[in-house]
Amino acid sequence: MYSSSSPLSTDDLDQAFTQGHFSAVFQPKLSLIDGRTLGVESFIRWHHPEFGTLLPGEFLSFIGTEGRLQELTDLMLHEAARVVSIWRSQQRHWTVSVNLSAEDIDNPHLAKHMCDLFTAYAIPSDAFSVDVPEAALTEAPEKRLSALSELKKKGIAIALDTAGMDLLPHEQISAEYFSELKIGGTSLIKFARSIRRSRKGLIAERLEAASANGLSVTATRVEDIETIKPLADMGFSAAQGTFFRHPDTQEGLENWSSDWLMPVLSGERPPRADTIARARADLADPELLRLPEEDKDEIKAATPSAPAEDDTQPLQVALP
Repeated sequence: MYSSSSPLSTDDLDQAFTQGHFSAVFQPKLSLIDGRTLGVESFIRWHHPEFGTLLPGEFLSFIGTEGRLQELTDLMLHEAARVVSIWRSQQRHWTVSVNLSAEDIDNPHLAKHMCDLFTAYAIPSDAFSVDVPEAALTEAPEKRLSALSELKKKGIAIALDTAGMDLLPHEQISAEYFSELKIGGTSLIKFARSIRRSRKGLIAERLEAASANGLSVTATRVEDIETIKPLADMGFSAAQGTFFRHPDTQEGLENWSSDWLMPVLSGERPPRADTIARARADLADPELLRLPEEDKDEIKAATPSAPAEDDTQPLQVALP
């Protein structure tokens, strides 16, 4: 972590781009219908030589102030295309999603640039999707929705990422602009579950709008089994979050499988046993790995037969 006495600088940013200090990690998205891994969402990490690994919330505002968000998005698009190409060669037909900012949507060359990437990496357009924050559509909505419509016409799936605020009229949550609706946060989903019988509230309205327009709905930031079980009944078709997998590198997902999900949801396997197994898995980048102290205690209590040397090693779970 950096402090106000040693802020990020323009030189830091120049070196990050020229020396490869940025990297991507990926979090799987799983089907609630059959448990398949449908794709992954990509997240950026900055491996700063002095401050360590920084999460997006610690540097995106700075990069935006420097006017280099589009450069960062371009880096992520190239990395996503590279990873898609690798996974396709391994018969893993996962969609990789990349997060766009309002500035990215305003880029008149975005659609052409993405199509050029599809050609360069020999991948289909449906191997890519983009996530758009709802807040980005509060300014110049007609212009930005039109830009999203053009992307969608190119075969690129678009997810509207909502934070639970009613910022976009329900009539605009349509298949003309979007392919998917993402609703995030365990607390938000639990609240929606508590009032779902009344069919009132923003989440219920959003779910109905998505269903009426043929959009899939994904629950994000899912952290526990209690949140997962009612999702399908509420209208969600997919989910992602730290309960399933913490974000990891492409190499770290080499042996990833979601075969365990349906037995867990049906009660045939205890969820915690699988979480423990994944917590002790060998992941690719040790700098990304951290487990809260309370989870360490719970895992130790649940695994008395683990070899003694395991307790001296850091439990390897990637940061969200």
